[in-house]
Amino acid sequence: MQVLIVGDVHGRHDRLADLLERARCTLGIDAAIQVGDFGFAESALGAVRTPFPVPVYAIDGNHEDHRWLQRALEEGEAPRWAARLNLFYQPRGSTTVLGGSTVGFLGGALHVDRPQQHNGPAGLANYIRRREAHAAAAEFNRVRPHLVVTHSCPAGIGIGLTGPQELRLGVLDHVVAAGFDPGPVHDCGDAELTALWSRLAYRPTAWVFGHHHRLHATTVEGTHFVCVGEGEASVEQPVVWDSVDRVLWTAAR
Repeated sequence: MQVLIVGDVHGRHDRLADLLERARCTLGIDAAIQVGDFGFAESALGAVRTPFPVPVYAIDGNHEDHRWLQRALEEGEAPRWAARLNLFYQPRGSTTVLGGSTVGFLGGALHVDRPQQHNGPAGLANYIRRREAHAAAAEFNRVRPHLVVTHSCPAGIGIGLTGPQELRLGVLDHVVAAGFDPGPVHDCGDAELTALWSRLAYRPTAWVFGHHHRLHATTVEGTHFVCVGEGEASVEQPVVWDSVDRVLWTAAR
């Protein structure tokens, strides 16, 4: 089973459908995993009229309508998305089996361009809460997924992503000043994903994410970390998970 890893689409669902059809024809994909900033909002999903050409397994990013998303999930919309749109929302800390491999999901990420949206103690915040990271670690240690899917990446473990210069004031205003730790400038990410990484009793084969909008890859302690580009780049520079051989490959392999 060949699974395309799709970057941030920000509600451009018609374009996503076109990209998936193209990838099905050129790459022979059977499904797609979308790494957050999908466009979980009432207006965006309500405008989608036809199902995606392959099953899409999606997590939430930071740029979703999280208040609406939580309400929709509580009202049982997820099964209807699956039936109507071929869209399978993956809750934070969940796992699923694709082909011959297990995949673990933990959505959410910090805003760097606006204040964090907390949505109350029990609400679905845009960012990952510590209890969500700990619950995901417990579930992943129990199931041991081969592939982990998040929106951002762990900070300070050697992935080596540098945040854009133009966003650094936003990081200071909306992340650091709000009491969150983005990690060092040249190895930035999410402290709650660092907590997840540190609590895993094993090392997954691969870990994919988006959020940074550019292709980037490295290996840390035997785990292959790959950041995918957004939109069109997901097909122009494809990253594909082979669920049978349990290997992540790119067009440059």
